[in-house]
Amino acid sequence: MKNLKIAVPSEVPGGLDSERSGHFGHCPMFTLVELDGDKIGKVSIVHNQAHEAGGCMQVVGLLKDQGVNALVVHGMGRGPFMGMQKEGINVYFADQNYSDVAMAVDGLRQQKLPRFEAAQLCKSNGDCHH
Repeated sequence: MKNLKIAVPSEVPGGLDSERSGHFGHCPMFTLVELDGDKIGKVSIVHNQAHEAGGCMQVVGLLKDQGVNALVVHGMGRGPFMGMQKEGINVYFADQNYSDVAMAVDGLRQQKLPRFEAAQLCKSNGDCHH
């Protein structure tokens, strides 16, 4: 993995030690981790934008504007997933065992995280696995 800028939905601004947020669209912030090859570079946060239901497309633009090209999530809806694909942001799935940002980034660096698939998408009826 070369020159990635990874976004991980996060609960608090704690850098690599921050707890992951299970809800992509409504997470308080994203921890951004830059990778150069296998080395971790700059770690920063960007606060999520407040939005109503269906407003997750704003988050797609926010991450694109930050130069993100990889996103590690536990769950997300169809709209933002399609938006990420359109913008060239690869989405990876990390289950609840990857409880903090460092674990999620390490999982991606070690190529243990699968690409997020349409079958994992949250349904609008509240049937969501995160």
